Amino acid sequence: MTRAAKAARDRLSDRVAIGMLIEAFPPAEVDAAIDAAGVREQRSRSLPARTMVYFTLALWLFGGAGYDSVLARLTAGMRWAGVPLGKRSAPSTGSITKARKRLGPEVMRSLFQGRAAADRLLDERSGRAADERWRGLRVCSLDGASVAVADTPANLAAFGGADVRLSALATPGRGTLVEVGVGVAADDLGLTVLDRLTPGTLVVSQRAGVAEDLWRAAAEAGADLLWSPRPTAVLPRLQPLGDGTHLSRVLPDRDPAGESLAVRVLEVGDAVLLTTLLDPDQAPAAELAALHRARWRFDTVFDTLETGPVTLRSQDPEGVAQELWAMLCVYQAVRPWRQPGVPVEAPGPRPPARRGSMVDLS
Repeated sequence: MTRAAKAARDRLSDRVAIGMLIEAFPPAEVDAAIDAAGVREQRSRSLPARTMVYFTLALWLFGGAGYDSVLARLTAGMRWAGVPLGKRSAPSTGSITKARKRLGPEVMRSLFQGRAAADRLLDERSGRAADERWRGLRVCSLDGASVAVADTPANLAAFGGADVRLSALATPGRGTLVEVGVGVAADDLGLTVLDRLTPGTLVVSQRAGVAEDLWRAAAEAGADLLWSPRPTAVLPRLQPLGDGTHLSRVLPDRDPAGESLAVRVLEVGDAVLLTTLLDPDQAPAAELAALHRARWRFDTVFDTLETGPVTLRSQDPEGVAQELWAMLCVYQAVRPWRQPGVPVEAPGPRPPARRGSMVDLS
């Protein structure tokens, strides 16, 4: 392939990628989120809020590129897709940074919530949500991750170190995100995410079952659990069952007699799993072990975006939040295209996103 042909191919792939973002987040929807957040520019600018939304998303498509390169690819792609750009000049890197600050994190969070809600609705209407059910229960996976942030004084003070925490509830097969929490305390984030649980849900997790508060929050929501215990958990063998599992109780550190939770213990190879599904006939151990192996993992987000170890660019907490919500937006947009054999459909009407359940970093 000649150098000219390669350059042409690269330009086309960039424009197609930008077109995919615009299809996932149409200008009218972006404008509505901007107005709802109150960050619409008051005068004509070379970097209007709409452009900055797509720019912040595009940072995750062209992660190794500088601001100038990302902006050049973005504007070419927006023109190619027929999206008006407004006044155009050649802004400096400093101007782009200021424009990102004016935008703030709330627009990206709103767009993510709308996209996630639309995807869940589409799964329900298409019947694909039935694939995420097991023995009548809706199966969700709970997992978390840490992302490195720039070690500025503002970030270190806000996050208590050089990492920000994320916790997510997702469907295990298609990886559709149900809820995400962003912040610093893993246990608090887990409680935030589990706030979205409904009766008839089975939550599967490897690394979140470390706090009795999480167990109790899920149980009070009427959800069932399949998690790994704490390494130091005391699990008395109260009643052996015919399938080799046994009944026990999770004993919290405080008032164990009054707040213990009935569980069933599964020993699968070298692993130990706990579940609130106590009847072996209704929940066979082999099937539970298979569900646990097939759980969704947060690393899927990074694999889908083809990013290595992530270090966020932002020097302040609001910028960090903006980047993270943009990352989740792009994951939701790219995810269907990364699944062979899964038809991609128009999202259709977007239901209003539920507000107030996320950790506020602003």
